[in-house]
Amino acid sequence: MIAKDEEDVIGRALSCAARFADEIVVADTGSGDKTVKIARSLGAKVFSFPWRDDFSEARNFSFSNTTCDYVMWLDCDDVLDGDNVQKLIALKPRLDEADIWYMKYATAFSDDGRPTFEYWRERVFRRSLGACWTDPVHEVFYAAGSRRFADVTVRHKKTRPSPARRNLDIYLSLLSSGKDLSPRQKFYFANELYSNNLPSLAKAAYADFLDSDGMKENKIQAAINLSRIYSAENDFDAALRALLRALSYGEPTAETCVALGNIYLALTNTDAAIFWYNAAMRPVPENTLAFVDVYCYNYYPLVQTGLCHYKKGDLKQAISFTKRALSFKPHDPVAEANLAWYEKKLAESRGENAPEQKT
Repeated sequence: MIAKDEEDVIGRALSCAARFADEIVVADTGSGDKTVKIARSLGAKVFSFPWRDDFSEARNFSFSNTTCDYVMWLDCDDVLDGDNVQKLIALKPRLDEADIWYMKYATAFSDDGRPTFEYWRERVFRRSLGACWTDPVHEVFYAAGSRRFADVTVRHKKTRPSPARRNLDIYLSLLSSGKDLSPRQKFYFANELYSNNLPSLAKAAYADFLDSDGMKENKIQAAINLSRIYSAENDFDAALRALLRALSYGEPTAETCVALGNIYLALTNTDAAIFWYNAAMRPVPENTLAFVDVYCYNYYPLVQTGLCHYKKGDLKQAISFTKRALSFKPHDPVAEANLAWYEKKLAESRGENAPEQKT
């Protein structure tokens, strides 16, 4: 682990890690709070490392101080629940079946704790591969070796937002120093511009990345994000062109289908919107390196299809699809409000009293 001023969460992470780790190494990059004291009290080996705006340097330093056969990384606000701890313990005797093990990373959750946004990350490495982290932001582990996917999920449970613009400023510093960004760095730089509400700069950055030799999965996400920027500007022709580029990379993902449905709904072409929302509804993919927005595969296209049928005047279908959406996201205020409205309008059309509204 690498840490700086994480006294609010590091105890939670280390108490979890102590259940499966034979050794815990923390590289502290300049904490001014009780992070180091807490880490040492929980049995961690703590090493100091001066922060130089480079996460990969810090991770490589932390890896260089490990001694076990395999090394696993965690962020300070990561946790594994009981079931996943047991899965990881059961995996330990089999670790030598691969050099690199991928595990699912869940970073957003429903009110009942189910992951709604997740992706696979390289998580456990044979130590003999060396300290191979690269990229100063959104660092990645590059090494040759056999790879396997493990049925283990790490949950990223933030208690507070990351420092504003921290990652973006690191990229801007790299560019101002004359360094060229790799295709992967271009993708994440565009994402940082987008998340920091700089759409004009993000459009140019996404276009630059899409013309580079980047990963297919990242290019699909870049095209989707680019389409969202154009849609927010009501430039639906440009938004559709961006998504056509996403479609050129292979079978459309549910995220792409939902984005297409949203554009056609905005254009009041409800039949085309329904087509694309229907295309999105499928099992959530496994063993993909893409970001997965779980609700794009069930809840969201269902609630949007209900809205489309309402606009078409088919209240029974609107109610049916909205109820199905609620089976994936119970008590969702948007779906519940839509359902109450559709049922009210259906009762009115039949000359009945509207159902009593819940508060």
